Amino acid sequence: MGVSTASFVTTVVVGIVITVVVGVLLRRIARDFLAEVYGDRSLSASLNYLLVTLYYLFALGLLTLVASADLGLAGVQLVVVRIGIFLLVLGGVYGLTALALERARRRQREQTLEEDFRGRG
Repeated sequence: MGVSTASFVTTVVVGIVITVVVGVLLRRIARDFLAEVYGDRSLSASLNYLLVTLYYLFALGLLTLVASADLGLAGVQLVVVRIGIFLLVLGGVYGLTALALERARRRQREQTLEEDFRGRG
């Protein structure tokens, strides 16, 4: 069974909307995390652009693969399964990104506390 144009276009349009919404959220959240971790607004802004660009490249590549996959289903069921796969993988990547940002922030806080402790001693 081939991939219909309608299911492909529907999957791509819904996927792009989801990608943009999550990308905007990631950009906002990462900006605050990176600013706290690095302190330098210029550096954190540059890293944020790199992070968000990587996210968009990954998400759109994933969307391309998922939208063109022939899963042996048809119609609405095919679109729903494709979007479900896309959401699961994208959610996992988003979670890993948030976890990495939190770890970086925790490391920075620990380093600051250690430096403060050494300065007092």
